Amino acid sequence: MSNIVIVPIFNQSAPQVWKTFLSIRSAAMRHSCGYQMSTADYEFAMDEMTQGWVKRGFNFAFGAYDGATMIGFVQGDCIENTATIRSLYVRPEYMSQHIGQRLLRAAEQAGSFAASSLDLVSLPRAQKFYEHHDYKPVSHGGNHYIKDITFQMRARCATAPVFKLTRGMHTSCSKISQQYGMTFDASHVNRHHKPMFVYVDAASQVQGYVLGVNNAKTYIAAHQPAELIAKRLKREVDKLKSIRQNQENIR
Repeated sequence: MSNIVIVPIFNQSAPQVWKTFLSIRSAAMRHSCGYQMSTADYEFAMDEMTQGWVKRGFNFAFGAYDGATMIGFVQGDCIENTATIRSLYVRPEYMSQHIGQRLLRAAEQAGSFAASSLDLVSLPRAQKFYEHHDYKPVSHGGNHYIKDITFQMRARCATAPVFKLTRGMHTSCSKISQQYGMTFDASHVNRHHKPMFVYVDAASQVQGYVLGVNNAKTYIAAHQPAELIAKRLKREVDKLKSIRQNQENIR
């Protein structure tokens, strides 16, 4: 389990991402429910993912990797004040290793930047898992679950990926950029889905950021522990870079 790495997937429309999602989903459902996805099921799910990606402006996703291989994923989006977790699956041979818990926590933290609550529709076999993590059914016996986002769930004194810049994030990053004589361009993230990580302080305020993976540059607010923040941001970039390099090596 210690070798399993959770990394953000900034651009779900990149080659093979949705096919890999559906491969994991199919294997997990076959194992847990005895259900084999048909060609029609596959095509419907692929269309749903594609259309959802286009329609929803704030999409988030994380993959769990064993080396270069994705073995689990979580995917969702934010609409207004609600973050919806639409898929969370782990390959059967990796189940019972707390990978689902780690993916869920990553999705919750991503949603907490823009939403005040989370919701999801659970498969019957997964209901106890979500209830264990404080999700409450909307109606008695139903499979639609909700959970309020609390301050404790938000990233604090930590790094976090950015899938879409909120107004507050944009303001903070613009101020930091001005210190370097730059103008911050939100379209790199919001439109082009370029990888971005921020460092937030104890009040969940952005104090530094890094944009991109190759030749990525780090920008840090004045009067902050620059060496510490730069080190933590670099660690996230290196983790993502390592996954990409591993994938290139096996092609």
